Amino acid sequence: LIYTVYFSLSPSSLAGLSHIYKKSKGSRLFFRLSDLASVRVKEEGWSYLVFTLRDRNMGVELPALHFHQGGSEVFLDCLRKYMLLTESTTDASLLQVSPHSRALSQSFENLLDDATFGLITKFSQDPVTTTLGGFSKVTNYLFDAFRSPDTVLLKQRPVGEVADLLNEAIPGLDINQLEEPGFEVITRIDLGVLPVVRRREPVGAEEWNTNMDPEGRMRNISHLKQTIFKGGLCHVLRKEGWKFLLGYFPWESTLEERRSLTRRKTDEYFRMKLQWKSVSEEQEKHNSMFRDHRSLIEKDVNRTDRTNTFYEGQDNPGLILLHDVLMTYCMYDFDLGYVQGMSDLLSPILYVMEDEVDAFWCFVSFMDQMVRLTT
Repeated sequence: LIYTVYFSLSPSSLAGLSHIYKKSKGSRLFFRLSDLASVRVKEEGWSYLVFTLRDRNMGVELPALHFHQGGSEVFLDCLRKYMLLTESTTDASLLQVSPHSRALSQSFENLLDDATFGLITKFSQDPVTTTLGGFSKVTNYLFDAFRSPDTVLLKQRPVGEVADLLNEAIPGLDINQLEEPGFEVITRIDLGVLPVVRRREPVGAEEWNTNMDPEGRMRNISHLKQTIFKGGLCHVLRKEGWKFLLGYFPWESTLEERRSLTRRKTDEYFRMKLQWKSVSEEQEKHNSMFRDHRSLIEKDVNRTDRTNTFYEGQDNPGLILLHDVLMTYCMYDFDLGYVQGMSDLLSPILYVMEDEVDAFWCFVSFMDQMVRLTT
C-alpha cells in the first residue's frame, strides 16, 4: 500500500533521500507503509509528525510534516486502519509500527470473509436481537485463537480458564461450556443502562377478539399491528397471533378459510416429510448435498439451548421435531436447502407453536419475507 504525503519543502532539503522514495515536482513524496518504522508526534505551537523509514539496518528520518491547522490525529487515525501503532514504553511521543505478521493477517482475513464478521458488527449495533447460536461462532473463534498451537503462553490453558479470560475481556459476558467441544451458550450479557421505553399492556384475548368480525376476519389491521408492536401479545395468544404476524395466515382470511388452509398445508407438509424419510442409505450415498444438509442440521440441532425445558436432555422430542422440520424445509426449498443458523430462527417458533406443521409453515413464511427484504 502506498500513501501519498505532501510536504512544504524546498527541493534542496530532500537531497540524499531519493533512494528511499521518489520525488515528483519537488513536493509530492511516495513511500510504502511497509517501510514505515515509527512516527514521532510533537506539539510546538502546531502539531507535526516525523516519519522514520526502515532502511536496511538503520532508520532514515524524513523531514517533519507540519499541521498548521490541526489534523494530525485524523491523519494518524487513517494510518491505524492499515497498521498497528503502539506507544513507546520509553518515549510517549514516539509511536512504533509493529512488524507485519502474515499469519495474523491471514487469520483476520478469514474472519472478515466469514459470516462471523457480520455477526460481530450486528452484535455491536444490536446485541439484543443477535442470536445466541450465531454469537457462539464469535466466541468459538476467540477460543481457537487462544488455544492455537502458535500461542505459547495460552496453548496449555484449559477451556474453563480461557472462558475466564474472555469474561475479563468482555465485561458482563457469562459463558457456559456444554459437553460438545467448541460450543458455548451465552447466558447473560450486560447491556448497561437501557433507555426508558413506555410500553402498554400486552394484547389480551378480549382485545384480540374485538378486532375480529363474525366470520373471523381481522379488522383494524394497521391499528392492531401498532398495538402489538407497543405491547406484544399475551402468552395464550402467541400461538395464533404469530401465524398472522409471520405471514402464514392472511389477515383478511375467514375462520373457515384458515381451517381449510391448515388441512391443505398439513397434507403438503407430511408429503414432503415422507420424501426425505424414504431416502435409502444407498440413495444418500449418491447425494452429497443431502448428506451435507443432514450433517449440518444434526450438528446445529444438538447445539440448541438446552437450558430451555422444551429442548433439554438427550433424545428430547422437541429436538426431534426441530430436526424434522429443518429436513423438510430442505425438501421444500432445494435451492437454499439448509444454512447454518436456521435452527436458531426456527427454535423459538417451534417452542411457541408446539406443532411441527404450524411451525414449519410459519418458518417458511418468515424465510420468504427475509428473501424479499434482501433482494
